[in-house]
Amino acid sequence: MKSKELGILIDKHHYSESSSILNFYTLEKGYASFIFKGVKKKGKSLNQLGLYEISYFKRPESELGIIQTMDYAWTPSNLYTQPQKVMLVFFMADVLKQTIKQQGPDPHLFEYVQAQLIDLETRTDDFIFPTQFLAQYMQFLGYAPLFDEEDASAFDIERGMFTNTPSGSKYVQDPEVLSFLKAQFLKETTENYPKDVVRKGLEVLVNYAELHLPNFSLKVTMEVIRDTLYA
Repeated sequence: MKSKELGILIDKHHYSESSSILNFYTLEKGYASFIFKGVKKKGKSLNQLGLYEISYFKRPESELGIIQTMDYAWTPSNLYTQPQKVMLVFFMADVLKQTIKQQGPDPHLFEYVQAQLIDLETRTDDFIFPTQFLAQYMQFLGYAPLFDEEDASAFDIERGMFTNTPSGSKYVQDPEVLSFLKAQFLKETTENYPKDVVRKGLEVLVNYAELHLPNFSLKVTMEVIRDTLYA
């Protein structure tokens, strides 16, 4: 059956000398995989997290669609040319490819990722982008922390809550970092926080994600961010 889809390219894998397997998060079907035959010979550029219109054929007995044509649905000018933005696309893709495989169709999630890419393309300051993206994406996955008390004095990473009574050893009590983290989850303005607070905030968010998301790790990506954007 021939079909068309709008999809965000999550990652790609070698299939043969001339062909690749492409994994997308699509608007109508959620996570979906396709074979693109001859793509290497065609020399077609495949941008990670690129937004594409896909025409494909899929046999009922197969899990893989066969791409017939694939065209850009949006052509950004900065995402794949400015080094910091390229690195943040890699950060987003690393988060998505570890978490989105089990996601069915969710137009709100698709539109969120698309909006974040447009935001990254157009923003002039990239410093706060990783914390903004990761905090809000965790909410989409159902891992938003609880607000146990209105004026909580700690963020309990293990229990996933802002509280006055943290337990265990994994919690944050630094007032500025705490305020910053709350603002991230509540989608409040965070542009005026010191860079050191933003750095610490991202470390906490990554620890939180790695603790609660199965088999999730951003070790390599975080090393790159520390050496570049947060150097």
